[in-house]
Formats: sequence, structure tokens, C-alpha cells
Amino acid sequence: MSAASNIHSLLARLLPERVIAPPAPVGRRHRLFAGVGLPSHRSLLVSRLDEASDLQAVYVDLRRQALQGSVAALNDLGWIWLNGKYWRADTVLAGHLLRMAALQGNAAAWFNLGQQHYFGKGIDPSYVQAADCYRQAFERGMLHAAAALGDLYEEEVCDGDQEWQVDLVQAYQWFMRGAERGEARCRFEVGYRLMHGLYVEADIKAALYWLELAAAAGVVQAAEELAVHFSRLDAMRYQEWRDRAVQMGSTLALTMKLEDQIQP
Repeated sequence: MSAASNIHSLLARLLPERVIAPPAPVGRRHRLFAGVGLPSHRSLLVSRLDEASDLQAVYVDLRRQALQGSVAALNDLGWIWLNGKYWRADTVLAGHLLRMAALQGNAAAWFNLGQQHYFGKGIDPSYVQAADCYRQAFERGMLHAAAALGDLYEEEVCDGDQEWQVDLVQAYQWFMRGAERGEARCRFEVGYRLMHGLYVEADIKAALYWLELAAAAGVVQAAEELAVHFSRLDAMRYQEWRDRAVQMGSTLALTMKLEDQIQP
């Protein structure tokens, strides 16, 4: 029997015919599960699920795709069972499906496995395992995983049983790797650290370069940081970044603008 046939046979046994609706009212456990990880095509799948009048029909279609060999559908099913928002969570089944998708090269599945290990969804939390999964996701093209790794290496472990060491140099290196590949959040993190000399030598010119790239990509915190920086140095550039941050929805920049208007 071929590997593909083995996978199909295993999936046919793993995937139930029907899904169970999530508990109502929503409890604390469900709220903790919601929002973890990423589907393969976030906007498309979330819109489809949110607008569905019959979630069972959506499941039947995703199940069919998975049985026909769609790795993206495998990841999406794993993501839904990991979160438990659209039907009852099953972290064991989610882990099986995500692992199957990950081993077939799906970057989102590697990222979701990292989230499962980080949050301890049905398993013991492990930052070491989460970091390994995030690295696999980044190597397969998920740039957001670099930001997750940067955050992880800056985070102290609350659970004393975990073997994990904060590494600020490693954190900065991951933010820089993501920034160099175009990840907007990473560009802000690099720019902010260079601006304030956090764990690296301050470099205002480089900081402005990364912050302007991040702001151009829609990171409101970057526009705020630029406005604050230029408020002391360059009135025209300050107003430009302040107003751009306001347009991006910044309450900080709006407060700055209101204060400017009432000052003599």
C-alpha cells in the first residue's frame, strides 16, 4: 500500500462524520482556545465560517478536501479543532492533523503546532518545542514566525518545570531576520530597539529606516514612534507622522494633535 493510501486510510478513521457544536454559553476554557494559530487562508476561511448557516456543510467540504489530499484543508481542520470556536475543540485530534500537514511541508501547520506547544493546548507547555516549530514555519516561508520567535526569546517562563533561557541577542536576531524578509511587525521591533538602544547599540539612522518601512506597511506603533521622535526635532516631519498615525487609528497621535491645537 502506498504512503498516500495509508494517509487516506488513517484520515478516514480520524475524521468523524459529523462535528459537535461548541458549548453554550461560552466558558473560560473556550475563550482561552479562541484566536490561537492561523488557518491556511485566514480571511477566506474565517469569512466562510462566520457567514455559514450550516457549519456541518462546511465541515463536510473541508473533510472531503482533506481526504482528497489537500494539506491546506488538513491544517484548517486542525486549526478549527485547536480553537473550538466553530465546533467543539479536540486538541488531540488537532495535534494529529497539524502534525500530518506539517510533515507534508505546510508552514501554517508548523506555526499552529508551535502555538499548541506555547499555550499548552491539550499538552504540557514547552517553549523549546514551540521554538522548534516556529523555526520550521519560518524556513517554509511563514515570516510571522520570526516575530513569534523574537517574542519567545524575550519571555521568561512562569512554569518552573520548563527548561528555557531568555536570550535577548537571539530575540533581536530573529526580529532582524524577519525584518530583512519584509515582516512588518519585525521591522517595527528592530527599529524600536535601535531607536532606544535596547539590547543593541543605538543607531538613529537605521532606526528611522526600519520604522518608516514598518509604518508604510501599516504598523501604527511605528508611526507613533516616528511622531514622538520628530516632535523634538522637526516640526514638519512631526506633523506628517502625527497625522498619518491619526489616520491609522492611533489614540496617542490624536491626543498629541488635540494638545497641539490648544497650545498657544
